[in-house]
Amino acid sequence: MTQIERSKIAGLISRLLGEEARGLCLNEAGLQVLGPSLQEVSFRDFAGPVAVTRRLWFRGLLLPLTDGSSLQLLGVRREAAESFAEAANAAWRQHVVELFDEIDPELRTLSQVVERLSAPRRYPAACLLVPYLERAAALLSRIPTQVPGDFISPEQQQRLAAIAAFAKDPAGLRDAAIETFIGTELRETAVFLDSIESNPLTPEQRLAVVSDEDATLVLAGAGSGKTSVIVAKAAYLMRQGIRQSDEILLVAFGAKAAEEMASRIETRSGAAVDARTFHALGLSIIKEAEGQAPALAPHASDDVQFRALLRDILKQEIVRSEATARLVLRWFSEFFWPYRSEWDFKTRDAYYQYIESHELRTLQGEVVRSFEECEIANWLYLNGIAYVYEPAYKHDLPGNNRRAYTPDFRLSESGVYIEHFGVRKERGPDGKERLTTAPFVDRERYLEDMIWKRQVHQEHGTTLIETYSYERMEGRLTEALAEKLAPFATPAPIPPEQIFEKLNELGRVDAFTQTLGTFLRHFKGAGLSLEACRRRSETGAEARRNKAFLDIFDPVLLVYQRRLADRIDFEDMIARATDHVAAGRYKSPYRHLLVDEFQDISEGRAKLLRALKAQHEDARIFAVGDDWQSIYRFSGSDIHLMRDFGDEFGGAFAGATGIHRLVDLGRTFRSVDKIALPARSFVLKNPSQIEKQVISAGTADAAAIKVAYYGRGQEEAALRATLEDIRGRISSGRTQAVPSVLLLGRYHHVCPKNLSKLEADYPELSIRFLTVHASKGLEADHVIILKVEADRFGFPSAIVDDPLLDMVLPAPEAFEHAEERRLFYVALTRARQSVSILAAQDRPSVFVRELVEGAEYGVVLLGEAGLAEHKCAACGGRMVPKEAGNGRRRFVCEHGYLCGASLPTCGVCGRDIPARGGPSGEEMICSCGARYPSCPSCSDGWLVERNGQYGAFLGCTRYPACKGKGQLKASTG
Repeated sequence: MTQIERSKIAGLISRLLGEEARGLCLNEAGLQVLGPSLQEVSFRDFAGPVAVTRRLWFRGLLLPLTDGSSLQLLGVRREAAESFAEAANAAWRQHVVELFDEIDPELRTLSQVVERLSAPRRYPAACLLVPYLERAAALLSRIPTQVPGDFISPEQQQRLAAIAAFAKDPAGLRDAAIETFIGTELRETAVFLDSIESNPLTPEQRLAVVSDEDATLVLAGAGSGKTSVIVAKAAYLMRQGIRQSDEILLVAFGAKAAEEMASRIETRSGAAVDARTFHALGLSIIKEAEGQAPALAPHASDDVQFRALLRDILKQEIVRSEATARLVLRWFSEFFWPYRSEWDFKTRDAYYQYIESHELRTLQGEVVRSFEECEIANWLYLNGIAYVYEPAYKHDLPGNNRRAYTPDFRLSESGVYIEHFGVRKERGPDGKERLTTAPFVDRERYLEDMIWKRQVHQEHGTTLIETYSYERMEGRLTEALAEKLAPFATPAPIPPEQIFEKLNELGRVDAFTQTLGTFLRHFKGAGLSLEACRRRSETGAEARRNKAFLDIFDPVLLVYQRRLADRIDFEDMIARATDHVAAGRYKSPYRHLLVDEFQDISEGRAKLLRALKAQHEDARIFAVGDDWQSIYRFSGSDIHLMRDFGDEFGGAFAGATGIHRLVDLGRTFRSVDKIALPARSFVLKNPSQIEKQVISAGTADAAAIKVAYYGRGQEEAALRATLEDIRGRISSGRTQAVPSVLLLGRYHHVCPKNLSKLEADYPELSIRFLTVHASKGLEADHVIILKVEADRFGFPSAIVDDPLLDMVLPAPEAFEHAEERRLFYVALTRARQSVSILAAQDRPSVFVRELVEGAEYGVVLLGEAGLAEHKCAACGGRMVPKEAGNGRRRFVCEHGYLCGASLPTCGVCGRDIPARGGPSGEEMICSCGARYPSCPSCSDGWLVERNGQYGAFLGCTRYPACKGKGQLKASTG
């Protein structure tokens, strides 16, 4: 050990100059600074040699450090300083030489790894490079930051520089290596990729096959050849020696799909891989870990049995318990639909569409006009208070120039009338409280009508009870009603069992069990607790409804688990298998997980995949799917797992997380451009869907998506007209296969009852019916989508996207009809050549409206055009032609029940209605050319000649709703 200290006189002056060191001691690791506190300076911190310096009158030692500072010792003798510097520098050099001799094998290994990145033989996945990056960091931490060139050999200098460059920018080097590898690999495997399937793989498919990141997501749109990609991927991994056959696991959602892909892989590669459903995988894991397979409940993989079980639990146990029966009845009377009021919509048309899509039918059976009226009617029914909805007022009102007065309700026994007023409270400009109406409602006129109704009852001595929208907002609508009715009616509640049977007749129980089943699967699959759901449900517009649902779900869950007894359901099985994998009780042989239909993944299945992947540092997941076709939320699928694929399954590298690769297949081998491109535009209206390109299978000369409207009772005629249209396009000299026609319905009940007759009447066509869900993965030349109308069981269905599911999903799907939009996309993309959409003329669904009104879709109308051209002046809906008994037409608002507006047809042609025209809009002009004076009092009426007690005059066609008049011009004849 060599040591040097400064003189006492130098020490005094050094302290005055701020120098604290009094000496240096050389040891095996570096220098020890002697002073008030010992300080260690390792050889690694040397930025250069120790030098002898002179400052003022003193000799000293100076050592530059790698952090930019320096270590200085003043006031030492020259001979001592030179001797110490020589010893320190020799020790530093010796340390570096010995260190490099020690680390030379690691230096060689790591430099070879870095060198291979310039021409990688394997895809440089993050998981493969992380260990080397960690080793490089550990190595560099031992090496002096600055090493003089004469200390080590030129070869060592080059290796060190390469490793340092890798440590400095690992992500950049890896990205460059990936691009180099892909280019080289695609060239070298071209022959293999040309021949692995019956047709050469597309450029996009080839990229998917050779990409081998920690997590790779292949976006496989409709008809893009995803099965070919999976088959080629498995064969590629084995051919290139990346994996042995027993290290590859293919997971599919259906046994048939798993068998088909396994068979194709074995045929193409000559080796068999494990191909299983999640069901079979979970069972095999449990069996290996526990020594025997668990007993599965009969409903575990049978949706029909599952819903039947929930229905039986509700009927046999929940409704028969007084404590829970009232919870169920309250749910069906107040919270069955996601409540929305007029204030939630910008236009009356949008509000009417929402009301009609939910078919607000009361427990008594009538259709009402608002959620609040439905709640009132249901309360009356449940409490045994007989009523009539919208009866004619019992007194004549000869002076009434309004519509016939029909109060909302009349109690049958007491004759008391109930009017529900759509008003809320707000602060006016003067700061005083006042009543207000929805944005699209004329407030002054509405308040005048309220006053008029009160006056009518007062003048005729009838009792009027009033309820208000603000009472619903305050959560006391029915409570307030009970208080107001107390003097006039005595509640006699109907037994719950009787009401349950009524609900069953109305189809409400089936709809509720579907929602209940979807919620249960997500709840168990994600491993949630009721407490967690309650916390998520406490805020927001749906808080009261969420609480009401959880109050029912709690006892249902308890009974459900009791009914399972010693058996397990699918969610239990996946959870138990995941526990075995995570705990190491099951040793996974799989290092490559190939997952088909990834858009249908659930949180429970995702946890199992993560656990399998975590058992091996180099394990990778290769997922193939299409978020545009995620349509199985009712079975537990969670689209967020695909949207957040990197965060959920990706690797980590160089401080970044979520490392993954995304490959968009893009190309479709099925649909022509005028189907594929409009379908893409349609599904991407939801900004949460992953945007991807679509290359169509071919080009169509004419529009390929058509809409055919039908009136009441005309569904079969519209279907036959559509089949005639398809038959008319078949070449008489055709020699190819019989064109296939796929009839698609949102639900089974829309299947044509005379399907066999249709098949017989159109032998030139191969016709069959499927639900849209059942059609996924299939295709046909022509597709006809049936009964696309606004209805609770229409398309979009109003029972699927229930906001209740937000309590068990990681993030809500904020876009309206999100899953139904994806399902409609699936329906559109089953077709190769044409899609025909049959829609109710008076109740077309929002999807039909969007397609018809959106120019980017290129949709044409089958049959008579012009059906959607006229807008209702009262609400903004469409004016729909209706055939009258005298052979003439009348145009009525599509929201006939809610709106009631109607117009006669042109007196000349009797087929159309005039529209405002002329230089200043003073005329109403029909498509036939007939012209009429426009009504001065309304926007959509026109003046026609009428006879009154004072002779002929011009009156509005909307009389008596509008009393606009005009003067007849004097005859010049």
